[in-house]
Amino acid sequence: MRKKELQDEGEKIISSIRTIQMQLASVRSAFANATDEALIDSYIYETIALHKKYEYFLKEAKALGLVRKIS
Repeated sequence: MRKKELQDEGEKIISSIRTIQMQLASVRSAFANATDEALIDSYIYETIALHKKYEYFLKEAKALGLVRKIS
């Protein structure tokens, strides 16, 4: 990939990570206020799905050298 393409890809990845972080905060808030069992279940599943997406984009960011590996 050319430098510009890498930069654009990196910006998309970072933007996706930030969006997911905001979505997770929103789902956590909704979960904390939920009383209906079906809603609670849906927030749990949504949280799991968002974590999987977060892991994917974090892996992509690391592959591009956008974040350093934390041991």
